[in-house]
Amino acid sequence: MLNKKVIAIPLGTLLVAGALSACGGNGNNGGNGEAAASPSASQPASPSASASTSPSTSSSASASASSDLPAKPAELTIWQDDNADKIAVSTEIAKKYTEQTGIKVNIKPVAMNDQPDVLALDGPAGKGPDLFYQPGIGALVIKGLVQEIKTPQETLSAYTPEALAALSQDGKLYGLPAVTETYALFYNKKLVPEAPKTIADLEKIMAEQTDAKKQQYGFLFEATNFYYAWAFMGGNDGYIFKPDGNGGFDTKDIGFNKEGAVKGGQLIQSWFQKGYIPKDVNGDIVGGLFGQGKVGAIINGPWAIQDLKKQLGDNLGVAPLPTLENGKHPTSFIGVKGWMLSKFSKSPEWASDLAAFMTNEQNSLYYFKQTGEVPPVKSVLTSSDLTSDPLVFGFSQQNTYGMPFPTVPELDTVWDPMANALKFIVSGKDVQASMDDAVKQIEDKIKMTGA
Repeated sequence: MLNKKVIAIPLGTLLVAGALSACGGNGNNGGNGEAAASPSASQPASPSASASTSPSTSSSASASASSDLPAKPAELTIWQDDNADKIAVSTEIAKKYTEQTGIKVNIKPVAMNDQPDVLALDGPAGKGPDLFYQPGIGALVIKGLVQEIKTPQETLSAYTPEALAALSQDGKLYGLPAVTETYALFYNKKLVPEAPKTIADLEKIMAEQTDAKKQQYGFLFEATNFYYAWAFMGGNDGYIFKPDGNGGFDTKDIGFNKEGAVKGGQLIQSWFQKGYIPKDVNGDIVGGLFGQGKVGAIINGPWAIQDLKKQLGDNLGVAPLPTLENGKHPTSFIGVKGWMLSKFSKSPEWASDLAAFMTNEQNSLYYFKQTGEVPPVKSVLTSSDLTSDPLVFGFSQQNTYGMPFPTVPELDTVWDPMANALKFIVSGKDVQASMDDAVKQIEDKIKMTGA
C-alpha cells in the first residue's frame, strides 16, 4: 500500500490518451500512484523468446555499447518499491542487463515513501543505491539526494516530454521515467451496466444500491485521502497554489479555503451525510467490498487492474470520473514514477545506462504486460497492446482531464493538513472552517521551512 503524499511533476497529456488523441510524499503520502486499496500486480509470465512477452537484451534505449563509458563496475544496486510482484518483473529485466554487460544488479526492496529518508542516512555512509524509484523529482534536489543524469538525446526522444519534465528541475534531468498514472472510475457491469456520465447519475446509483446493513454500496472511495478527494475540488475550479501565469506558482496564495475547493469538500461531505459512504471507509474496505461484488463503482488506479480482473472478470469496467454539476470533469492527479540517479552513486554513467535499459521500448512493454502499469514511452503508448485494452483506455480518457502536481517543494506541506481537514469534513464538521484550519497549518509549515 502506498499513501498519497508525494511531489510528482507531470503534465496533463501524459498517458495513453495523450498519445492517442495527439499521439498527469511521506507520512500519509502518495501520489505515488498506489492507493491504500491497491492490489498487487500479477506475477510475471515465464520469459519466452518473444520480445513482447519477455524482457529484451536490446540496447536500443541504452548506451551500454558506448565507448565513452568508464570501466564497468562489478555491480549496481537499485532500490525498488517494496512490492514482490513488481520486483520479480524488474529482476527478469535486470538479468538481461547482466547478460549483456556482465554487471551484477542488486535489487533491494525499500518502501517508496521511505526511500528519501533512508537514502539521506545510507547514501553518505556508502550503503545507498545507484538508482532509486520515486514519483517525480519533488524536493530530492533540495535535499541533495540526486545528481543530473547524462543520457543521449536519442534515448531521451523515446519518452514523452511531459514525463521527462516530471523528473527534471531547473532544466536538469535527474532520472528516467518508468510508469505514468492517474486514477479513474472502476465499475462492476453486473451492478452498473453503463458507466455514470454525471455526478447526478452516480448519486442515483448510490441512492438505489446502498444498503449499509448488508455492506452493499453504490459507490465508494477513500474520501479522507487527499490524493483522491482533490479531484472533486479541482473539478470545481479549486486550486492548491495559485498558478502565476508563467508556469510557476504563488505559494503564498493557497486555494483550499476558496470557493472551488470548499464546494468540492461540501460535495464529498454530502455523501457521508446521506449515508452513501460509511465514515470508517478506507482503502482496504473500498477494494475488498468491490472485489466481492458488493459495490457498484469505486475510484482507484491502474495498479488495481490485475487483481480486480481476477475477481470480477469481464464484469470489470473502467471509465473517466463523471462530470460535476458545473459540467466539468474531476481533475485527478497525474503522476510519473521513475528511476532517479542517486547523488551517492560511484558509477553514475553505468547507473544511467541501466535506467535507460530498464525503460527502453521492449522492456517497458514487458513491464506493462506483467504489471498493467503504463510506461511513458511514445512507441508503447501507441501500440495495440495498450490501445486495444478497454480498461487501460478508460484511464487514458481520464488522463485528459487530469492535472500535474504543483512543481514546488511547498507541496510537501499540504498532505497532513488536508488529511486532517478531510477527516473533520466526513465527520460532519463545517467545511469552510476545516479548510481554513488546513490553510493556516500549511502556511505555518511553509514558514517553518523558511520558504
